Amino acid sequence: MLKSSGRAEKQLPVAIFFLIFISEAAWGIYLGYGQNLLLGDAVSRTANAFYVLFIKPYRLTSMGLVWNPLPSLLQLPFVALAKLWRPFVTRGVGAAIITALMAGWMGQTLLSTFQKLKVPSLISLTLTLLSCFNPYVFFYGANGMSEIFYYAFAVSIICCLSQWLDNGSAKHLIKMGFSFVGLFLSRYEAIPFALAVAFVMCIHMSTSTSEKQLWADQPEKELFFYMESTLWVTFLPMIYTVLVWIVYNLAITGNPIYFMNSGYSMNATSSYYMDYGGFWGALSYEWIRVWPFLFMFAALLIVRVTDRSLATLDSLKISITTLALTAFQLLMISRQKSEGYVRYLSYPLVIAMAWIPYLLKRLRRLTLRTAAVILALALVINGLYFGWALQHDSIMKEDTTLSVPPRSLELAYYINSELKHETILMDSFRTYYTIMNLDRFDDLITSCSVNYEEALEDPIGNQVDYLVVPQPGGYGNMDALNIQFPGLYEGQLDWCEEVASFGEFKVFNVQH
Repeated sequence: MLKSSGRAEKQLPVAIFFLIFISEAAWGIYLGYGQNLLLGDAVSRTANAFYVLFIKPYRLTSMGLVWNPLPSLLQLPFVALAKLWRPFVTRGVGAAIITALMAGWMGQTLLSTFQKLKVPSLISLTLTLLSCFNPYVFFYGANGMSEIFYYAFAVSIICCLSQWLDNGSAKHLIKMGFSFVGLFLSRYEAIPFALAVAFVMCIHMSTSTSEKQLWADQPEKELFFYMESTLWVTFLPMIYTVLVWIVYNLAITGNPIYFMNSGYSMNATSSYYMDYGGFWGALSYEWIRVWPFLFMFAALLIVRVTDRSLATLDSLKISITTLALTAFQLLMISRQKSEGYVRYLSYPLVIAMAWIPYLLKRLRRLTLRTAAVILALALVINGLYFGWALQHDSIMKEDTTLSVPPRSLELAYYINSELKHETILMDSFRTYYTIMNLDRFDDLITSCSVNYEEALEDPIGNQVDYLVVPQPGGYGNMDALNIQFPGLYEGQLDWCEEVASFGEFKVFNVQH
């Protein structure tokens, strides 16, 4: 009987994985295939994978070196299947399945950590389900965006960190190290988060009674050596990954930080970000967006106050890791290096959720049941708020309305029907969804084509028949054709003639 119960408990995280995965995938496919709700950034990541297998010559570098590669790499199998059924990419079906997998893994990781820290099954299961089915988290587990990658890897990191804080086992550091690799390959915010986690680890190593046993009898410099070696074990995989990424950028583009300062990078995009009035203006702008994501962090603090354990180093460790990215975004927004989209401010929500198992394990005076009830109520209230806000709050709907460029499909249909055998030049920065819906690619010259630079410099000499150009202004200013040929969109060049217009896009015939 005991063996059967133990086996069922071990299988529960796997069951949770499949429950979340199936739910997320079904919802994501419904949104994309059924409702045609396609978020621009999600489709762009799919497009990066699409270029690899559809634009000749087939090569991995067609994925580009600006956005972190993991969300696109994992979609390559579905891009291959798109040769048989295009909706795998054009309707976000493959992207939804990938993000659903990450959401399922996040739930499995969280429940496993509850079990390893000896939290009773009913409490563990309830809090895990309330966390993973929070409407905001659930939405990003279904829509193909990279946020769920950050959520899942951040949860893994905090769960590994909390287990290391609890028992000091080095295996948790190794697991944490590889989660940081996944985090960096998904989002660049991995770097400030890594610094926050490293700081927390140093606090723990210098103050924990169990850790002091490893260096207290040695000279003081041994503490430094112990910290150094522990941090190397944890962060060397990520450091290696960052260096490899830099080397790839150097080898392929000649610029080691191409991902940071190229014409398509966030640094280039930042020139279009608003000035919110320095630090205090940025603080006001961020607060009205971030406070719902701090709700669970506040719940953790309420539990610790009630438990009379607020003024402890554990509270400091939880606070540093939970608020690090909020502080980082505040710095970036105040310096006009980030638009401060709502989703960029959502990370404290899942990081606080990941701390719940450790919090329950470390209770001093409060009963486990009382703490669990407080946290469950907080999760329910927060979930109800996001369920309402995603539908009705204008701020929370900022990200859900950033869809693919309007009339991209009409442009694709025009090219497919009217320009079947013509050579067409376009920058994929704004035309990515059009490219994904084309029937032929042999005569397409786009950003990842080997002859792109030559064709851009001399369209006539390279036998280009048509140009596709987005409207200048905002992100349209970053289009390579607008940069190369000022006045093109307004029809000021005598060697090409406008033949069609679709929303922000115009098609020009090159006069040979």
